[in-house]
Amino acid sequence: MTSAPDVIVVGGGAAGASVAYELVKRGLGVTMIERDSIASHASGFAYGGLFPTMGAGIPGPILSHAKRGISLHKRLAPELEDATGIDIELRAVRSLDLAVNEDGYRHLQESVKWQREEDLEVDLLDADGVRSEEPSLTGELTGGLVQRSHFEVDSYKYTLALVTAFERAGGSHQPGDVVGLLRDGDRVTGVALGNGSSVPGGSVVLATGPWSGDGSKGLPHFPVKPKKGEILRLRFPGRDFVHRISLAGHYIARKPDGLVWVGTTEEDVGFDDRPSTAARDSIMAGTLALAPVLESAEIVQHTACLRPVTSDEMPILGAMPGYDGLFAANGAGKKGILLSPVMGRMVAGAVTGNSGRDPIPVEFDAARFTYG
Repeated sequence: MTSAPDVIVVGGGAAGASVAYELVKRGLGVTMIERDSIASHASGFAYGGLFPTMGAGIPGPILSHAKRGISLHKRLAPELEDATGIDIELRAVRSLDLAVNEDGYRHLQESVKWQREEDLEVDLLDADGVRSEEPSLTGELTGGLVQRSHFEVDSYKYTLALVTAFERAGGSHQPGDVVGLLRDGDRVTGVALGNGSSVPGGSVVLATGPWSGDGSKGLPHFPVKPKKGEILRLRFPGRDFVHRISLAGHYIARKPDGLVWVGTTEEDVGFDDRPSTAARDSIMAGTLALAPVLESAEIVQHTACLRPVTSDEMPILGAMPGYDGLFAANGAGKKGILLSPVMGRMVAGAVTGNSGRDPIPVEFDAARFTYG
């Protein structure tokens, strides 16, 4: 008879895979349960940007953890390739953030100041300097900010490598739809599956992304909602777009395989994760405003996914109040890939009682919310 695992991790995206891998490296018996295939949602379709200078909480409470995420990714990439043979395609990228008016340029100047205070590499360009770097950009420009602290990975290969390394280190992975918790009083003792079976375990980690907030199952209801994002992949031969170019939520970036990725959208449309014509048209309109040369590009893939976003735009990590033995790893939104190794260490530390260098900060602590 197989013994119960020390920990059950529910969810096979980047967050769950990171937690599971950290726990098994610490010597625990871990079972991962995923309803669908590994990285079949946001973790498999995300751009894979490791951008410590962008998004909610930056500059602010997330910045130090974002920088820590870069450091951990640099360490993980060779570790995962040695363990699995999978190259996650970690690489440095230069991001070029554009300004089209004086207010935008002042914002770039402010970014230069705080980034240099954080010892991040950044250069401010005028309009001529931008066009010299990226000749395909046309239209009104007042300047641009070249950020040299950015990296990226292939998000699907990254998540797959984490799960593969987890399994090769002794972890187990099984399909299943978790629909409830097993409890002994306040103590969580395992999970119930949709097929009527159950899996006992010493502790449970919920890394179920936006579905943590759907309220449709016998699981705690998280204060997260799905934020839909769509991306187009274009075939456009040439040497244009050596930077990742961004303006007002739109970006253009060439990946190592030569395809040019353009995006993105952010929509509150519930759990509808189907690619839409409206999003495609919106993305292309924003893209062509930046670089009309892409009008001749061929759309070869259109993806959509749902990101888990919390009400305060901070992750939800650690012990969940009212549930002894239940832990959360959720809510990183568009920073899920960047923060995943940090989240893995923080949650593994909470489960084992040994946080080391990565204690859960109050801004991320699951105890700041109540769960129905």
